[in-house]
Parts: sequence; structure tokens; C-alpha cells
Amino acid sequence: MRHRRILALTALSAGLLAASAAPAAAAPPVDLAGAYVLDETGVLDGRIPSVEQAIDRLFDAGGAALYVVIVDRFEGSLDSLAWADETAAISGLGDRDALLAIAVDDREYATSVGSAFPASDAELTAAETDALIPELREDRWAEGIIAYADSLTAALTSGAEPGGTPVDGASGGIPIVPIALGVGGAGAIAWFLIARARRKKGPVTAEVEQQSVAELDQSASRRLVQLDDALTTSEQELGFAEAQFGAAPTEGFRTALTQAKSLVADAFRARRELDDENPETDEQKRAALIGIIAACDEADALLEAQEEAFEALRDVEQDLPAALAAVTAARNEAPGALDTAEATVERLRADFGATAIASVVDAPAQARRLLELADAELAEAAANQQGGRTSEAAIDVRSAQLAIAQLTSATAAVERLATELAAARAALAAQQDDLRAGIAAAGALPTSAALASALAAAESTLASADAADPIAALERVVTVDRELDTQLAGAREESERRAKAEAALERTLASARSRILSAAEYVTAHRGAVGADARARLAEAQAQEQIASDTKATDPVGALSAAQRALDLAGQALQSAENDVRATMSPSGPVGGLIGGGRSGGGGGGISEALIGGLIGGLLSGGGGGGFSGGGSSRPRFGSSGGRRPSGGGSSRRSSSGRSSGRRGGGGRF
Repeated sequence: MRHRRILALTALSAGLLAASAAPAAAAPPVDLAGAYVLDETGVLDGRIPSVEQAIDRLFDAGGAALYVVIVDRFEGSLDSLAWADETAAISGLGDRDALLAIAVDDREYATSVGSAFPASDAELTAAETDALIPELREDRWAEGIIAYADSLTAALTSGAEPGGTPVDGASGGIPIVPIALGVGGAGAIAWFLIARARRKKGPVTAEVEQQSVAELDQSASRRLVQLDDALTTSEQELGFAEAQFGAAPTEGFRTALTQAKSLVADAFRARRELDDENPETDEQKRAALIGIIAACDEADALLEAQEEAFEALRDVEQDLPAALAAVTAARNEAPGALDTAEATVERLRADFGATAIASVVDAPAQARRLLELADAELAEAAANQQGGRTSEAAIDVRSAQLAIAQLTSATAAVERLATELAAARAALAAQQDDLRAGIAAAGALPTSAALASALAAAESTLASADAADPIAALERVVTVDRELDTQLAGAREESERRAKAEAALERTLASARSRILSAAEYVTAHRGAVGADARARLAEAQAQEQIASDTKATDPVGALSAAQRALDLAGQALQSAENDVRATMSPSGPVGGLIGGGRSGGGGGGISEALIGGLIGGLLSGGGGGGFSGGGSSRPRFGSSGGRRPSGGGSSRRSSSGRSSGRRGGGGRF
């Protein structure tokens, strides 16, 4: 019975929101946030793994990465090449990276190719015209991307140095191992480890990259010994956990241990091949050693998550009466918070529009189901404790703890949004005053085309700002105000610009912080259904908020830009999370047939148990924690440096000499 309950918990992930999909809109340049494939349209429809395999083949062939983004339409203010360039810039793509952008509704594509990407313009053009475009014209999206990547792979493997670009001297990032090492050498393993590290964790730390080869050798050897010992310890811990709690609750533990073993085995093989009779250059050794360290870091993170989850469960069992009493006390306080949340939601319904409160409108119902689930877990915990089944009772108590924690998070999110909406409504009025002042200042200046465009956008936004959704309205007003301020910057003294930025900064930063908290609460409450895109955007929003906080005293203008970016990303994260939840809970979704499962066989049990977010299977998978962290830096954005290509079919190329970014590119319609 417990195993069936856990399967339902894992499958049905915290989704109670249902909303109709918004019509397709022109997409601004996006931050890929480390994803190799970002499909915002759904046209790949389960084919993303096949596309990623083709991308991996290309990386293995030449050490150059291909990224793909698919949207409905490119934002109209940018031509497609400029859109692709800006997406590459804000995503932090390097000189050896290429981006393929496809606009499905516009029937248009564009590429942004780094100056050191190891393919010539002729090879890039051939891949587009011979492989990509014919498939896209037939709406064979995945096939076109795969054919494009495979065409470039074939070009790179047919010659030693395609396009005159050396394959072992990429500027910046991880040095590339020459293909001449062969599939059986240390290079092949290093390729795999580095590529996997890039997909899973991003670039290695600057501290590692700055080490000498000798220092890297020592670090890699030390990490391998540590991880080998940790695997032995974790194997023992898994045996204890299975004996104590059974196989089903520890399934996540075993899966993670298997993955860690595979990573460490690959790392050991790469280390041995560095010591064979075939000597490598220092750059080849550096690449392989960095790959070994990255694999060890990933394996270590997998094991650490399991150990923390096991410790939490074991702590409950070691002091079961106290843990049961504590969670029972917390459960008894929940009805009051539920009543308050319900009253707040009704008040918000009267004061604000439906879109403004969509993220919390179902929170009271969700919280009541969580309370029912906690009651059921506590009753079973008491029965198991009385029967002397302490391990099963510990699982019940831990389940109740997580249910009550999510209940508290759901009700707190309601009150947080109420505060955020009130603050946004007040900030909106002040920001509108700032925008009016900017419009008045623009009237006293000579009008240029750019200023006229910014002025028209400001006046339109000011007229359409809707206090029924003050957060969204504030975001739009701040955006057009910043654009207008950019156009006015040349006519203002530096002190005035700083003062205006400082005035807007605190409001924007406060809105960003509130929106980040709201998005984090939502992701936590629905974490079983929320995918990587929403989590990555939320992590980057937190990073941008930190940049804004750190630089607001010394660079308020730059801090305001980072704060706005944080606000934008947090909103995108929330929207992406809501989309994930709707997709999960749709009748045709992956869990549609499971609703109705659960403890009692009724619909409520399955949905309720899903709200814990996949407790068992695993319970020991590290999923009980919350919070997000993100690294990164503010990246420069830039627009087009050239005109639009001809609108007819086929491909046109533009070299780096015509682009301020130093990137090559092509594109056209299909």
C-alpha cells in the first residue's frame, strides 16, 4: 500500500492550477541558462533527447558546442540576426559556441556563430541549405536540427582543421583535446566528462582553471581518492537504509549511488590513460584533468544529497516521540493559517484582477488537501509506533513534516503576495510620476527617431497601465521608463542620472525581491511538476538581485539594470513553472491517468500526495530541501549591427567584419 502511495506522490507533482494558454507573442532574446535546447513552442514534442545526442556528436567531433532555441516569433524590434546575436550574448556563449534560432510562426531562422567555431562559412552555409532548410520547410523540426548538427559533424571530421581554425587552441574556457588522440585515448574520456559537466553543472570554477597542470594533477588524484572512499561509505549507508526503511523508500539513494559510481569509474579510466605510454601535451592533460575534477564534483553532490536526506529520516526515528509531538503541534496551528489565507484570497479577488492573483488562488484548497494528507500520515505513524514498527512510523512522520511544511509555505505565499501587490500598487503611482517627468523632459529636447520611438512607447504604456495587476503594470512602466531614460541620457548631467536611478532602484529591487520570493514559494509548493527552465531562470534572478544589492551604492545605474533583469527573470520563472504545472495536470499529460490514486482510492488522495513533491522513491533523493542559488554576472546586451537579410528562401551569411560582436551569422526564411 505504501509503495502505491509513493508512486502516486512521485507521479502527480503539485499541480492544481488550470489556465488557458496565452496566444503566441513575439519573443525577446532569451537567456538559455545553460540549456543546450530551449523549445518554447513544443514543436520538438519529445524529440529533445535525440537533438541533444546530435549536439553531443558535434561536440565530440570538434570541441565546439551548438545551442538551439525555438520560439514562435522573433521580437519585431530586432532583425533575426540581431536577435540571435543578443541571445548568444546574454546566454554567455563563447567564441567556439554556435547558436541556431528558429521562429516557427515567422518561418525564419538565424545563426550566431563564434569567431573560433571550427567550421568555415562555406561549411556553415552548406549545413543550412542542404540539411536544415529542406527539413524545416516540411515542419520536420527535430529532423532539421539533427541534420544540421550532423552536417557540421561530418565537416569537422573530414579534415584536420576545417575553415583554417585550429582545433586545439580555443581562446577562453576549457582547453580542447585534439581529435588526434583517438577514441581510445584519454581525450575520448575527457571529452565525455567535460561535455557532461557542461550540461549538468556549467563551467568549472575559476580557481580550478587557474591551477597549473601539476596542481590539477594533485587535485584530481586527491578528489578521486576521496570519492572512492565516499562510494564505499555510501554503499554501507545504503545497506543500513534498506535494512531500516525498505527498498522502496531508498530507491532514489540507490539510483544516485549508481550514477556516482559510473562517473567515478569514467574519471579513473581517464586518469589511468594519462599515465599510459602515449604522452599528452600540457594542454591535453589540463583538459582531461579538469574533466576528472568536474566528474568528481558531480558525483560528490549526488552522494551528499542522499546522505543529508538519510540523516533527516534517521533523526526522526532516533527521537520518534518528540518528532511526532512536534509535527502534531504544527498541524494543530494550521487551521488558523488556512482560515486567514482563505480570507486574504477573497479580499484579493475583490481588489485585483485574476492574472494578478493566479499564483495563489488555489493555495487554500491545496493547503486543505495537505492538511488531510498530514492527518492520514500522523494516524498511520501512531499506529506503527504502537505496533513497534519504528522505521515505518519514521517514514510517516517525515511525510507529515513535509506536508505541513508545504502547507505553511502555501499559506505564507498568499500573505506575501498580498503585501507585494499593495507595495506594487503604491510603487506604480510613483513610477508613473517618474515616467511623466521623463516624457516632459523629452519634449524639451531635439527629437530623434530613437527618442520619438521611446516617447511613443512611454505615452502608450502610461495610458494603458492597469492597477488591477500592479506588478505587471509596474514592470512595463519601469521598462519603458528605462528606455526613455537611455535616450535622454546624453542630455542629462551624470548626477541627475544617478539620482533618478537611485530613486527607481529601491522600488525595482523591492519588487524583484518580492517576485523572487513568490516564484520560489510556487516552485517549492509544486516542485514535482516544475522543470529545469523555471528553476534556472529563478536561480539567475537571484544572482541578478545579488548583483544589484552589491553594486547599488557604487553603480546605481548598473544596479537598476540588474534589478530589472532580476524582476524579469523571476516573472519568467513563475510563468514557466505555471506552464509546467498546467502541462503535468492536463488530461493528456504524463500523470493524467494517475489522478484518483492514493491512500483511499479517491481523487483527493493522489493529488494531495503529489503535493509533497515525490517523497519516497525518493524520500532519500534530497528533494525535501528548498531554496535556490545561482551564480553568474551581468552580461552586455547589444542590438543589430547590420540590415535584414533578403526575405526569400535560402541562406545568407554575414561575416564578423560586419558585426560589432565579432560573431558570424546567417539565416533567412524557409
